Amino acid sequence: MALALLIQLNRQPQYLFIALLLACFAIPAMGERDKSPNHKEFNLNTIPQVRCSGEKVDIRGEGKLKFGFKEIGDQRFFMPVDGDLAKGIGQKICSNSGQCEVGVGLSTRRKYMANTRIGIKDPENLVEDGSGTGSCKVYLIVTSVPNRPPQGDVAPGTQVKFRLFYTVTYKWDSDQRVTFFKATPAPPSTIECIR
Repeated sequence: MALALLIQLNRQPQYLFIALLLACFAIPAMGERDKSPNHKEFNLNTIPQVRCSGEKVDIRGEGKLKFGFKEIGDQRFFMPVDGDLAKGIGQKICSNSGQCEVGVGLSTRRKYMANTRIGIKDPENLVEDGSGTGSCKVYLIVTSVPNRPPQGDVAPGTQVKFRLFYTVTYKWDSDQRVTFFKATPAPPSTIECIR
């Protein structure tokens, strides 16, 4: 009996070791970023002052862009061909509803929601021997949500809507792989108010 108990006790750490080993391999896989050279991510940043809303807005989130060639009119551009808002404020994963909470007004405490589709415009390319450099603008349409009573609101029932722009610069090689990527918030003066 004692020998059987000793053998069983010796086997349990073995199973525990195997379980811990498997768990260690699973954790990095769950948190890994997409390593495809043509899938890029960028962070949303606080906006100093949104003239449409008259307040500073704490914006947070993560956008994802997929690069490739796209025909626009009679020209072919290497550019982001698809873009989505992947995460909102607090690193919450955006749902499939088409809207995601990305911010809060620092004076009104209003919520700011963004469309999950990222708009892409004004691509420019300089191509040489199959590789090149490019730039474009990407944007999110952001809408404020008025506060519900009894919480105060500066402009009750009024929605504020604007386009928030980022300038994207990139390089690609002759194998059509992105080798450099940078997304920079455009100046607050470029924010377009939507009426």
